[in-house]
Amino acid sequence: MKKIVIILYIVVVVVMAAATIIENYQGTEFVDQHIYGAWWFSSLWALLTAAGIFYFVKKKVRRPSVVVLHLSFVVILVGALLTHLMVVRGVVPLRKGIPTNQYLTRDMFLHQLPFTIRLEDFQIEYYEGSNDPSNYISHVTIDGEPVTISMNHIASHSGVRLYQMDFDPDLQGSILAMNYDPWGIPVTYCGYALLFVSLIWMLIDPKGGFRSQLSALRQRRFPFLLLAIPLLGLFVFLLVFFLSKYSEANHPLPVLNSPLLPLHVSVIVMAYTLLLLTFISSLIALFMPKQRQLIRQLSQLMLYPALTFLGFGIFIGAIWANISWGTYWSWDPKETWALITFMIYAAPAHRSFTPRLYHLYMTIAFLAILMTYLGVNYLLGGMHSYA
Repeated sequence: MKKIVIILYIVVVVVMAAATIIENYQGTEFVDQHIYGAWWFSSLWALLTAAGIFYFVKKKVRRPSVVVLHLSFVVILVGALLTHLMVVRGVVPLRKGIPTNQYLTRDMFLHQLPFTIRLEDFQIEYYEGSNDPSNYISHVTIDGEPVTISMNHIASHSGVRLYQMDFDPDLQGSILAMNYDPWGIPVTYCGYALLFVSLIWMLIDPKGGFRSQLSALRQRRFPFLLLAIPLLGLFVFLLVFFLSKYSEANHPLPVLNSPLLPLHVSVIVMAYTLLLLTFISSLIALFMPKQRQLIRQLSQLMLYPALTFLGFGIFIGAIWANISWGTYWSWDPKETWALITFMIYAAPAHRSFTPRLYHLYMTIAFLAILMTYLGVNYLLGGMHSYA
């Protein structure tokens, strides 16, 4: 059963990576229909989940932090399945002063809304001193009640969530996206909450891998201060670099005008900082056989918090996406490669490698980060190609 889980795990990673490349040549609609939205792709995830649960039960894993961590992924996948099967999505085109109680589906059919909505006014806000938009704002009434809908500020009524999507060129009309997902979103968010708690729990668990490596290095009296200072310096440098890309001086996209941006970027940068150091240390260890075991312990010490930060960063981004445009996961190439990176680096946290194999794996694994940041931007594109 262990081999089946490993094979399915690898197949899922390979399929996702291949899908991002196919999307570059065949388009988003093609991969949405033939890969991400296909029955076999959902079945592949279901098989991996079922095999993982069976192996988990067979192995009799009882450490609470490990159980909750893996349970969170099951809950997230169940939430994703509920959304896939039951979500209702559409578009609500509005013209100023004209009420409507209908929405348009992707196949161009009209359906009834459980309320009447009317656009009272639409406006565009701009960054100070420029002609670059900072926000798009629709002032509407829903069953006579005034509501404001803008980027990163949704409206919810009768279980229907409304998002600012587009507008008419004459500024007399606004186009809203609508989403009705009464089961998928709460289940998925429950999974996210379990994941955030369990990731931190894994770090403080006395029997966990992080605490074990920390204790081993303490016994050797490792000078942690020598590691902390360059780590902090590298983190600050990368954080300033990334955040400067999204400053008002660079006129970021309106969707980036959100308080979740600095949080999302900060935790992702912290993860990449730690993983960069694991790459450097593993690269050095390949040429220093006598120090491989010590460097491996140091690398693993950084790996566990790196996975924690990366997990937080990915799923904070998912929450932000749900707030901004009504879907917490779009299989955008950047999202997909971030998930691939997380899964690749999760492998050495589950499996024991020899020091040499571990360092070789960690050196090659860094290619996933390069692909996530550079490859997507310059080769694949997508919604996150600016990042």
